Amino acid sequence: MGSLVNLLRQARTTAKRSLGIEPRVSIETDVPLEFHGNDYCGWKIPSDTLDASAVVVDVGLGEDISFSESLIRRYGCTVHGFDPTPRAIAYIEGLAPRNFVLHKYGVSASGGPATFFLPNNEEFVSGSLHRAGHVGARSIDVELVGIHDVFEIVGAPRINLLKIDIEGAEYGLIGSEAFRHCARRIDMLCVEFHHRWPEFGADSTRRAVGELKAAGFRCAWRSPYTNEEFLFMNEAT
Repeated sequence: MGSLVNLLRQARTTAKRSLGIEPRVSIETDVPLEFHGNDYCGWKIPSDTLDASAVVVDVGLGEDISFSESLIRRYGCTVHGFDPTPRAIAYIEGLAPRNFVLHKYGVSASGGPATFFLPNNEEFVSGSLHRAGHVGARSIDVELVGIHDVFEIVGAPRINLLKIDIEGAEYGLIGSEAFRHCARRIDMLCVEFHHRWPEFGADSTRRAVGELKAAGFRCAWRSPYTNEEFLFMNEAT
């Protein structure tokens, strides 16, 4: 059933791309890849590029850390996870995963207090720093740390792999001067773009990809099923 669902998703994505609704992002780096995570929350990364000493940062956890857990099993590395959402925090604390360090902050271009909009459907977990059609009926106050603060928090001068799934806030982060300043210290970036949200659209992702290219990142993988999950490798380091 899973493979059939993926095929249907791929057909829908292909049709939307042909109509210009979906952004077209070219693969510019050809390297052997391996998949981590699950169909709902997964990315490919270059094969055999991490080890037990790798610095991995996972921003935006929700109630699915299969990507991080897969990396921990494969490489024995420690993953630093960031999420200010109460349900996500409770989930991680209840799970108590090995080699996983939870930081109860959101990550943005700069730190400080912020309003975090919770999903209108209380069965869902993923909120956003942006009010949208499906989030915003409820909100909470959260604390953010700047992207530059993350290096100090994890105690490392560079991040080998950064994953961000932050419900639309990726556009502001990637487009910020703070990210451009830190980009040379990030080797790989896994990101989920949210151009399916009417509030953003395909142009937001096209612009973000251009900003990543200007910072030295090249696309090495995109999900053929959703065209939302991407891997970028930094060739400027």
